Amino acid sequence: MRTGALLLFLCASAAAQPVAAPAEFTLQSFVQTALDRSPEVRQARESYEAASYQWKSRLAAAALPTLSFTLQGPFYGHSALNEYRFNVWRLERQDMSARTGLNLNLFNSFQDFLKVRQSRLGRDSAREGLRSVEQNKAFEALRAFYDLNLKMSLQEVTGQNLSAQAEQYRLTEELYRNGMKSISDLLKSETDWRSAELRLASAEAETKSALMRFNILLDRDPMTHASLKAELEPGATALPTVAADLALALAQKPEVLKARLDLDRAKTGVDQTLQGMAPTFAVNATLNRSDLGPGRPTNPNPDYQAGLSLSLPFNFNFATQYFDYRAAVAERKRTAAALAAAERAVRNDLHSAFISLERAYKTYGISAQKEGISNRNLGIVNERYKQGSADVITLAQAQLDYLSARVERAQALNEAFINRALYKLALGDPLW
Repeated sequence: MRTGALLLFLCASAAAQPVAAPAEFTLQSFVQTALDRSPEVRQARESYEAASYQWKSRLAAAALPTLSFTLQGPFYGHSALNEYRFNVWRLERQDMSARTGLNLNLFNSFQDFLKVRQSRLGRDSAREGLRSVEQNKAFEALRAFYDLNLKMSLQEVTGQNLSAQAEQYRLTEELYRNGMKSISDLLKSETDWRSAELRLASAEAETKSALMRFNILLDRDPMTHASLKAELEPGATALPTVAADLALALAQKPEVLKARLDLDRAKTGVDQTLQGMAPTFAVNATLNRSDLGPGRPTNPNPDYQAGLSLSLPFNFNFATQYFDYRAAVAERKRTAAALAAAERAVRNDLHSAFISLERAYKTYGISAQKEGISNRNLGIVNERYKQGSADVITLAQAQLDYLSARVERAQALNEAFINRALYKLALGDPLW
């Protein structure tokens, strides 16, 4: 009883302890977690694993000998191994044969070489496909992280604007009571206050939407609170060199590498169809051992030999071989066109990302200056309004200018981060 009471007390104490606050996410930790939870990444990873095992299977089949065991015996009917004696539901030792065989192919007109090459190219193509999926999902997670950070910042800015509008209304109301402002000024101030409330409601809804997208990438409840640790400045704003980066992008972007590997696979497929139309010359080494059956012990046991074989594929299937060849050629042309399209997409994406990045850096610099100017102007107008020398419309415009400048600066910072990542994505550099 005492033990049970003690356990009950410990469980109640543990349940009463406050739940730990959610961990603070950095950009890297969030992107890595999102990749670990992504079903698309898992699917691409399993495809790569399957292609890798298939390549290993092809390689083992080409390099290793095959071992076979055969045990045979009739239990009903004439036994060819025992002078065609008729067996009726009986299985005897003299009616059975047992053989063990070991076969090693030494050469088969490069058929195994082409099969191994085809599977290796398939494995490498699946690997680049995995890299492409990881890059795209990492960019999606990065965008979700910065979008949530932006929406939280805008909600904070909008909340501060609401507080400023409420304070302005109280000041206008006091000035109105003292006869320094008209009823029109008071109503205008209250209208601006309500407009600020509407902006805050809209900002809160946008924050919730961004939070939902953020949490879904982590397989969490959509409304789970998230704490972010994001950069507050864009850092170095030196622009990259597109001409030099274009060659690098064509050499390392996974979509281009995958397209090249697919083209090599298609070329190998053409070689295989041509090979299937030609005679096959093979060299094999075999070893056989008989443990039961006729011919023992007079025959050599085990027996072994190395032999040559020449097989011709002409079995009235010229049409089939021709159509297979034409299909392989068409696939080669298709993959060549896909490679050209991938290279064109790299050029387009890289230059588009550069233009967007250049604009984002310029926008951020201008918006930062605009924020400082509008903040200074708001301070001057506030003092004049308190002294009664500025009207409510001038004050409202100054507050809107400052709010707009802060929003533009936050958006420009977000665009700088996003477009920098977009340029890395177009370049093929890892995003995590």
